[in-house]
Amino acid sequence: MHPGQILKKLYIDPQNLSISELSSMLGMKPSAVSRLIKGQHSFTSELSLKLAHIFQTTPEFWLSLQMNYDQSETSRGTDDPFYKLMKISGDAMLKLIGIQSNDDYEPRAIVLKEKRLYPDIVAFPKNKDREIIMIEFQGYKEPMMQYMMASKIIMMCTQENYTGPILGAIVYTDEACKKASLPFAINSQSGRFWIKGQFIEIDLSRYSEKDLIDIDKQLIILAPFTLPKNFPKDEYIRKCREWKKQIDLNYSQKTVKEIINILSLFILDRQRNMNRKEVQTMFNFDISQTLVGKELLEEGEKKGEIKGEIKGEKKGEKKAATKLIAKLMAKKFNISIRNILPRLYPLRTNDIMDLGENILSMNTFEEAYQWINNRKKLVRVGA
Repeated sequence: MHPGQILKKLYIDPQNLSISELSSMLGMKPSAVSRLIKGQHSFTSELSLKLAHIFQTTPEFWLSLQMNYDQSETSRGTDDPFYKLMKISGDAMLKLIGIQSNDDYEPRAIVLKEKRLYPDIVAFPKNKDREIIMIEFQGYKEPMMQYMMASKIIMMCTQENYTGPILGAIVYTDEACKKASLPFAINSQSGRFWIKGQFIEIDLSRYSEKDLIDIDKQLIILAPFTLPKNFPKDEYIRKCREWKKQIDLNYSQKTVKEIINILSLFILDRQRNMNRKEVQTMFNFDISQTLVGKELLEEGEKKGEIKGEIKGEKKGEKKAATKLIAKLMAKKFNISIRNILPRLYPLRTNDIMDLGENILSMNTFEEAYQWINNRKKLVRVGA
């Protein structure tokens, strides 16, 4: 959140301060305070001192809020996931920029201390005969991106006392980001002296899923960037399930959970119509592994409800699934859970799980009830 929003929620609203009252305390125009609260202005050192005096905080509190906000705005939440991805599947990511590796590189996240520049990833070769690779993942428009990349390379070489070969690569998550980036070239007025540089540039939006898989099957995790941001939500959900299946096949059991978490962040970055809970529900729909599911199963065991099986299903598991899906439906459609539970009881556990997967693409409770009624008919026919 912008520090202006935090100021409003934690200090202005609880104390019932008006804009004019606060502007008087700060010695600012009401219009300036209004823009500050709306996140249209940054918090300066002078402002932080005044706020600290008024609200009995430290100046550092407000400055740190501004610094954290600025850093989140520039990274857009992709830097850390890309670094984790490189740690898990570095060879696949290197193949994306045309570097064939057989566990020959060790990715590191480094801080260039003098100017506090943060490159996404630097891959250091285990074999000293190979070049160092610096990769920047770019998820927003920045005209000076190539200049920033050049400065980071120079600073890294200075910091590491390195004069050997080095390769710079910029991976853009969107075509607009690549188009905004100016070519790197610095010329003297006379034209006698110049510095030029060229980087490998990858635009993920120009790739298809098949293109990524052909390079390396593990690159399926980058598939969200191949779809437009206005991609239909129901189709997007279907694609997400396909990606999940391919990830299960191409990543080890040890890393699947972390990869799914990374994929979820990429999806949220691209698909603004989906929220975090919807993505988590879609990917982690093993009822026995959810927190609610575990609690309900334990509760069922304590009450002695799991004593046998009804048509191959454990009573506790079915009860947990029923309660969980009823809660999801009640929250999504804003209806009473008491009206939902009786409709779910005739369903089998597998039916309830299927409902949970399909509920994300349903817009009204009527659609959900129709789905339930259709499945009940199938249950009766099967019986």
